[in-house]
Amino acid sequence: MNTIGRNDPCPCGSGKKYKKCHGAMIPRHPVSDYDRIRRLDGETTDSILRYGKQQFGESIIEKAWNEYHFEKSVSIQFNTPEMDTFIWWLLYNYKPDGESPLAKMFLDKKGAQGDDRQRRLIESTINTPYSFMQVTGVIPAEELTMKDILRLREYKVQERSASTILKPGYIIFARVVEMDGIQFMMGSAPRVIDSGMFAGLLEMRKTLEKEVRGVDGRIPAEALLEYEEELRRTYFDIVEDMDNQTLEIRNTDGDPILYHTLKYEIASLEEAFHALKGLEQNVNKATDDELLARAETDENGHPVSIDITWLKKSKKDAMGGSTTMGILTIHESTMEVEVNSEKRSKRIQKEIQKRLGNDAVLLRIEIETQEQLMKKVDELPSEPKEETFHERLMRESPEAREYIKTMMEEHWKNWLDSPIPALRNMTPRKAAKHPEGRELLESLLLDFETHNLAHDDEYSKVDTAKLRRELGM
Repeated sequence: MNTIGRNDPCPCGSGKKYKKCHGAMIPRHPVSDYDRIRRLDGETTDSILRYGKQQFGESIIEKAWNEYHFEKSVSIQFNTPEMDTFIWWLLYNYKPDGESPLAKMFLDKKGAQGDDRQRRLIESTINTPYSFMQVTGVIPAEELTMKDILRLREYKVQERSASTILKPGYIIFARVVEMDGIQFMMGSAPRVIDSGMFAGLLEMRKTLEKEVRGVDGRIPAEALLEYEEELRRTYFDIVEDMDNQTLEIRNTDGDPILYHTLKYEIASLEEAFHALKGLEQNVNKATDDELLARAETDENGHPVSIDITWLKKSKKDAMGGSTTMGILTIHESTMEVEVNSEKRSKRIQKEIQKRLGNDAVLLRIEIETQEQLMKKVDELPSEPKEETFHERLMRESPEAREYIKTMMEEHWKNWLDSPIPALRNMTPRKAAKHPEGRELLESLLLDFETHNLAHDDEYSKVDTAKLRRELGM
């Protein structure tokens, strides 16, 4: 079947072009103002880039790429999200002559003969600075609501792709341009910034406000344009900090997690059991028979392997709870001891020496970091997820659900009046009455809402609407 072109003669025989005759009766796919702006953006990008290469040669890309990254020589990464971001910076911020951006030079060359909409797009973009934006609302594939952290401005940005990825609370380094009443992004750095960096950005705002406060008390766009290099450097510094940031998990003693496995040669299982059983019994008062009941035995019922849990009484637990310090697995002639810190490793070595003396010989110590252990876990073949005891209990027991609900309500009630590190140790109630504290609190609540999206268990979700009511937000 042949397709009729819009400029072909209409098959009805009228002698008119198809688009002027029966073709005009067929509704065309509507094109939004946003689509027109994006099409104009694409055409303008091609024109300016072509102009730049004509004026400064093909090497302009490499020179600008190095300046963008504050490096003398960085390999160019084509077909990446960063290249898209870089191109907008190259056109509207890079000054190859040291005075004007490429886009401004292109505009001056075209003069009054140029397309008016193209001129307005270029001028709007040149006069709009980059800043740090926090996402406050999302309509997937349509719109992002964002707050400019530095300039305290709100935006409703038309955005189709990023709005399917970004979540409330996320922070991005971007430029939001407005044209014909439509707000859209013209360059967004590819890396999302952790919301934990929000407090540091507030400090940056305070510093800038002291230096360049505008007539309305806020930082003017012109000032951020002048600070573009410093803002871009801050973005790269933040990304580097996030990449180098390691989550240091500590055990209940406050020691950094470092997994130690101690390998011993022992005289006998029976002797080692009686010498070391007190490490558990002195705390949980278990009998010998209770400990031996969980032993692995041979065909004659004799123990061939048994675990002893090294326990310590918990001083903070009024109910007489305990802390697991390590696990000792005793075999017929060998023993393995697993602890999660260097300090505990040294303590258990002294205990074993004191209780077994020369009847226990330390052969070697194997040490793994938490990163090494997690890598091993990631490499294990995945298995179908089975329903946990907690999940089954919550599904089958109304009493358990009600108990958990009551406990969580009590937790969040107390949370309102507890000092929170993310709020600079202010309580949420106090933060809600403090200008910067309120911003930190809003960022934290947005984080809670993003957390809610990732969890199906209603008891894991935070009732942010209730917290907002309690805090008057």
